[in-house]
Amino acid sequence: MRPPAWLIVATGALALTCLVLAIAETNLWAHYLIDRGEYWSVLGLAFILIAGIHVYRRRRLFVSLPLVFPWLLYPVITQGDQVIDNLTINPMRAVCQVLLAAIFAGPVAIVVLAARHLMAPKPGRAPVSPMLTAWLPGLRALAEGRTREGCGLVAATLFAAEIYVAHIFLGTLMVLTLIALTVGALFYAAGRPSEAADATVTHERKERFALVVLVVGVALSASVYFGFKYRPGAYQGSPSAFMDPAQKDKMYPIHRIPTPTLAPAAPESPEVVRQALCSYAATMQTLLAGYHILDRNYTYNFHNELFLKNTPLLTNYRTVGLCKVEEARKLRVIADSQGAAVRATLADSDPLAALLDELRAFAAYNFDRAPTLERLSGQFERTPAGLQHAAHLYEGESKMLGTGIRDILVKYQMVLSSPATEPETRDFAATCQSVWQAYAHHVVGF
Repeated sequence: MRPPAWLIVATGALALTCLVLAIAETNLWAHYLIDRGEYWSVLGLAFILIAGIHVYRRRRLFVSLPLVFPWLLYPVITQGDQVIDNLTINPMRAVCQVLLAAIFAGPVAIVVLAARHLMAPKPGRAPVSPMLTAWLPGLRALAEGRTREGCGLVAATLFAAEIYVAHIFLGTLMVLTLIALTVGALFYAAGRPSEAADATVTHERKERFALVVLVVGVALSASVYFGFKYRPGAYQGSPSAFMDPAQKDKMYPIHRIPTPTLAPAAPESPEVVRQALCSYAATMQTLLAGYHILDRNYTYNFHNELFLKNTPLLTNYRTVGLCKVEEARKLRVIADSQGAAVRATLADSDPLAALLDELRAFAAYNFDRAPTLERLSGQFERTPAGLQHAAHLYEGESKMLGTGIRDILVKYQMVLSSPATEPETRDFAATCQSVWQAYAHHVVGF
């Protein structure tokens, strides 16, 4: 009796994806699956529940049980930051190591399961060629019917191979966790096979047990997902309105200034207009540079504490990042002065006037928030666990800054693309586009 091949393939793809997501940077496109596409994890729960009941009716659920767990784990992973959000550093470490151990064990379990059923001797089938069993320890034992030994050796070999991945991407704690899993697999391989009980009774009981595990597991996984996703006060890194569900009304009001409807006209002083727009773009670019320094270094600092890593940090990164923010503040004063001079020469109905009004308001919005971010991050960084909140604070703010600029580019596309004004707006639009792209594919809070 073996699990269905389609379930092995589907679960293998999911388990491998979860492993990649656990070790990859936060701008990987696949992180969509734990960000805006996290609802796929709920669809995955529905899939495994329906598939599990189907397999149960064919009396193959118990042997397929290892394939259930990656589907149960996926919704929990999407809420990982919320799960550890209010914990101190040692409980954070414990929770993360449990989740990571499960993530790393998922692909191993699927390979072991597939190897067991592909290599096991069967009546009427020729023995597996020794050449096919020599490349991975444990395969020969499986081909010779020593199932426990073979499964343990295959698992131990794969866990040992994952140690290198953990060393490169995750740090000392995950290396130690995988060493423990490797040793456990070897102990399992060295154990004695248990004597078989009454096959008919045992199989029926196992199937019923597997069905209970499936239903309870789906219920618990869904509870964790919905419980942490919608619990009040889930996010501790306020006031990032981009991340905090309770502060969505505090995002920049992009619709406050009416969208221009008149066709743009060529400005009387094109170079002055170009300089004013470029000053605003440089201001936003410099502000993002400061936030990016703080976001990345707070993140690396937190991961060093959480996983016992040794990622190099920028010396005095907080001071460097805040100095960059102060530099942007000075650029904003220049931009506002240049913008005001240009604005005085334009009619209120001129689309360029609306764009300058928008940029002045957007700059004010962001720089009004900067002191609060500085104060809160200073409070958060006093504890190792608080570094997570400081990182999320500037990560969310960087994403929100880029998103706001993108919204402005879309709103004033007519001005930016018009032949009458495009020569003056070209450099401004290119710089703003780069600010947007910097965090366009960045997953916040993972």
